[in-house]
Amino acid sequence: MRALKELWLIITLIVAASLLLLASDWGQRTNGKKEKKSYSQIAIFQITSTSLLDNHVAGVMDRLAAQGMLAPDRSNVKIYNPQGDIPTANTIVREIVNSPADIVITSSTLALQNFSKVNANTKKMHVFGAVTDPYGSGVGILGPGEDMHPPYLVGIGSFQPVESTFKIAKEMNPNLKKVGVVWNSGEYCSEACMIKARKICTALGIQLVEAVANNTSEVSEAARSLVARGAEAIWVGGDTVASSAINLLVSIGKQADIPVFTNDPSDTEKGALFGLGANYFTVGQLTADMAIDILRGKDPLTIRIENVVPELLQINGEVMTSFDGAYRLTENLKKHLKNQQQKFTKDPANKAMNHGNDGEKKVWDLSIVLYSETEFAESCRDGFIDGLQNAGFSEKMDYNLKEYNAQGDMSTLSSIMTTIKAEQPDLLMVVSTPTLQAALRLVGPDVNIIFTGVGDGVKAGAGKTEKDHLPNVTGISTRSAFDAMARIIHETNPEARIVGTLFTPAEINSILYKDWFQEQLEKIGLKLLAIPVTSSAEVAQAATQLCSKDIDIIAQVVDNLTRPGFAFIARRAREKKIPIYVFDSQQMKYGAVMGITRDYYDAGLEAAGKAIRVLTGADPATIPFNNTSSEKLIVNYDLMKEYALVIPDYFQKKAIPFSLPKGKN
Repeated sequence: MRALKELWLIITLIVAASLLLLASDWGQRTNGKKEKKSYSQIAIFQITSTSLLDNHVAGVMDRLAAQGMLAPDRSNVKIYNPQGDIPTANTIVREIVNSPADIVITSSTLALQNFSKVNANTKKMHVFGAVTDPYGSGVGILGPGEDMHPPYLVGIGSFQPVESTFKIAKEMNPNLKKVGVVWNSGEYCSEACMIKARKICTALGIQLVEAVANNTSEVSEAARSLVARGAEAIWVGGDTVASSAINLLVSIGKQADIPVFTNDPSDTEKGALFGLGANYFTVGQLTADMAIDILRGKDPLTIRIENVVPELLQINGEVMTSFDGAYRLTENLKKHLKNQQQKFTKDPANKAMNHGNDGEKKVWDLSIVLYSETEFAESCRDGFIDGLQNAGFSEKMDYNLKEYNAQGDMSTLSSIMTTIKAEQPDLLMVVSTPTLQAALRLVGPDVNIIFTGVGDGVKAGAGKTEKDHLPNVTGISTRSAFDAMARIIHETNPEARIVGTLFTPAEINSILYKDWFQEQLEKIGLKLLAIPVTSSAEVAQAATQLCSKDIDIIAQVVDNLTRPGFAFIARRAREKKIPIYVFDSQQMKYGAVMGITRDYYDAGLEAAGKAIRVLTGADPATIPFNNTSSEKLIVNYDLMKEYALVIPDYFQKKAIPFSLPKGKN
C-alpha cells in the first residue's frame, strides 16, 4: 500500500511538471503571436526623378522608418515612378487604385493630379506633398480649411518662394536686367510660378524672357534661344521639365558665361549659382507624419491643408567667384545664411556654422599654410583671399586669418600642423601636395580642409576618387596640361624627338607629372629624358647634365624642389641653345619660349569658391575635387623666331604675347 502511494506521488509530480511546462510553452507561443506585427500597405507615387522629388520621397521613407511603419524588408511600401512618361503614369495610377494599399502618398503636382483623377470613384486614402499650389490644382481642394477638401484627400502645399528668389538674384547683382526661363505651359505648378515671376520681375525692373519646352528634348533649343535673346541669367522655378534638365541648363549657362539660379537648393550641387526653396526632405517627413496620423486613426476631416515651406538657401561659392565680383554676398545675405544655419543645422560636423553660447555666429577662424615662399604658392594664397573678398566676406568682420609658411622645411611643416590641430580652426587652406599630406596625417578629421596647388588630391591620399574622398576634404588640383604641351611641342618643332626635364623622386606630384607627361609625349612619338634631383644643391649639376644630353627641347615639370632653381636650369639651356617650355607662367621671365600654364591665382579663386560653400553650410564630403579650369598659352615671339620655331596660325588668337626686358633675350 505504501509503495502504491509513493507511485501515485511520483505520477502526480510528473503530471504537475508537464502541466507547468505546457503552460510555460503556451505563454511563449502566445507572446510570440503578440509580437508578430502587421504593417499597413503604403504606395508612393513619384512622377519623375529630380533632386527635389527624390529628397521629398527620401524624407517620407525616413519618417516611416523612424515611426516603425516599415517592415524589416520594406515589403509593405511600394514606390512607383514613371520617369515623367504620362501614358506610363496613367497605367501606374490605375494599378495603385486597384492595389491593396491602405494609403497612397504622391510626390509633385502632376502626381497629385494624375492619381486624383483616377481615384475620384475609388476614394482610396490619399496624402500629397511637394505640390506648389494645391488650391488651384483642380482636384477639389478649395482652400486650407478642414471642410474645404474631399474627406479622402489631404496633404501639404509648398509654393516656391519665387519673389524672394528674384530679390536675392537682384541683391547679388544689382545690374541684372534680363532673366530667361524655360517652362512647360502644360504644367499648372509651372504656370503658377510664372505668374508670380512676371509680377516680381516687373517690380524689380527685370525683363523676363520666356521659352516654352513641353518635354526635356525641347529644353536645349529653348535655352539657347534665351541666350540668343540676351538673357543675363536663367531661372528654373517649379517646372518638372526644366528641373529634369538642370544639368543641361547649367552647361548651356556655363558656355554663355551666365549663371543659373533655381527654386531647388540642391541644384547648387549641379552648378547652379544659388537655390532658394523648401527643404523637401523636411517636407517629405511632414507628409509622412500626416499619413501616419491617419493610419493610426486620425480623422482626415480634422486636417487643414496648409502651405508649408521650411525655407532653405544654398549658394555655390565656386560659381559666384567665377563671375569676377559681378555676384556678391551682401551683409543681408550673409546674415540670412547664418540665421538659417542656426535654425536648421544641428550637425556638429559643420563647424563653420556652429554658434557660441550667446546664440550669435562667431567670426570664422581660417588658417592658410604654404610649404615655401614661391610665387606659385603666394599666387594661390592671393587668389584665395581675393575670392573671399570678391564674394563679400571681410577680414575681422566675417573671418580671422592666420597664415603659416614652413619655408620648405618638413619638420617645421609638421610643427605647424600640430599647432593647427590644437587650435581647431573652422577651415584650413593648404597649398601644395606636401602641405596637404601633412594636414591629412597630423590635423585629423575634425577640421575642414580646402586644398589647391596640388597635382592630384587622390594620389596625395585625400580620397579614392574625386567624388569618393575624405569627408572633411575638398579642393582644386592644378595638374598641368600635358596633352596640350606635347601637341604644341610637336607643332612648333616638328623635328624634335627627345624632350628633357628634371624631377624630384621624393615628391609624389613630381613623379606623377613626369609619368603623365611621358605618356602624352609617347602618344605622338616623342621620348622623355628625365633626370632625378634629390636636393636643391643638386639642381645646378642636374641641369648641366641634362643639357649635355642629346635633347631637342626642355619642358620642365613643376615641383617644389626645382622651382627655386629654375633660373639656373633656364640659363644652362640658353647657353646650349636649347629652347625651354614651361608649365608655370612665372617662369617665362627666365627665358622660356612658351608656356602652357595654369593660373595659380585663378586656382586660388576657385578654391575660395569651395571654401565659401563649406563656410555657408555645405558638407565637404558632397563637393568633388576638380582640376582648375584656368589655362593660358603664353608665347615669347622673339625667342621663337630666334630658335626658328614654327608659329601656328591659331596662336594669333589664343596666345598671350610675352617679352623679356631689353638686354634679357
